[in-house]
Amino acid sequence: MAENIYLSVIIPCKNQAEMVKKTMTDIAEYSKKFDFKTEVVFVDGDSSDHSAEVAESFKDKINHLQVLHEQDLEISPHFTGKGAAVKAGMARAKGEIRMFMDADSSTPFKEIDKLLPYFKEGYDVVMGSRYTSKPLPATNSTFRAFGRAVKEVFEVIIYGHSKSNTTVKKQGRLRQLISRGGNLAFVVLLGQGFADTRCGFKAYTKETAEKLFSLQTLPGFGFDTEILVIAKKYDFKIIEVPVTWIDDAEDSNLTLMDGFKTFGEIFKIRWYKISGKYSNKK
Repeated sequence: MAENIYLSVIIPCKNQAEMVKKTMTDIAEYSKKFDFKTEVVFVDGDSSDHSAEVAESFKDKINHLQVLHEQDLEISPHFTGKGAAVKAGMARAKGEIRMFMDADSSTPFKEIDKLLPYFKEGYDVVMGSRYTSKPLPATNSTFRAFGRAVKEVFEVIIYGHSKSNTTVKKQGRLRQLISRGGNLAFVVLLGQGFADTRCGFKAYTKETAEKLFSLQTLPGFGFDTEILVIAKKYDFKIIEVPVTWIDDAEDSNLTLMDGFKTFGEIFKIRWYKISGKYSNKK
C-alpha cells in the first residue's frame, strides 16, 4: 500500500555532522504542522565524520526517513558529488513534491512554505532564489536577463556584492563574482535567463523530477544548472521565489579553479544540449 507521501526532502551531505543535527531537528519539528506526510531522504557522500549516524538517530522523530550511503548506491564509482547524491535521492523519493536542500540549512526548511503554493498554480519547478525580491516566472526572452546579469557583475566588482543579493549575510567578493559571472555565462552561452541557478533550495513535481533527473549527467555542483537547461528544453513551467539565505561559509575554501570549473561545466552543458544528449530516453 502506498505511503501517500506528499513532500520528499532530499539532503545531500558530506562531513557536516555539526549542522545535520540542527537541520534534521528543524524538519522534524516544523513538519508537525503539515496536514500531509513528509519524508526525508538523507544521502551521505562517504563522510569521514559521523554525519550519517546523526541522521540515523532521527528515525524515531521522523516517521519516513531513508539514510542512503554512497557506497551502497547503484551508481558509477566515478559519478560522485552533490549532483550524484541529489539524483540518487530523487530516484528513491516517494513524494508528489520532491525538493532538495543543503545539509547546513543555509535556507531554513520552513522556507518551503514559500514554494509549495506555486505548485497549486501549475508550476513544475519552484526555485528558491537569493537574487530576486519578488516571484520571477521564467521566460524565453534573454535580452533583459543579459542586461541584469552584466549589471550584477559590475556591481560585484565595484561594491563587493550585487545589489540584487537578498541574503542576510553577504558572500565575499570572490564567491559573488564566480556566482554572477557564472550566471552571465549561463545567459550568454545557454540562452536562458534565471536570477539564481545555484541556490540549494529547489522543488519539483514527481513527474518533473523523474523526467529531469533521469537525463542528468553532471555529478558535481553544476547539476542544478544542467537540470534547468533540460527543464527549459521540455517547456516545464518554472518560477523563482525569494527565500531567506544565511551563508556563514568563508571564502577560504573557494578558489579560482572552482570558478573555471563552473565555466567548464557550462560549456559541457552547451555541447550536450547541441549534440542531443538531453533527448528523451524513453
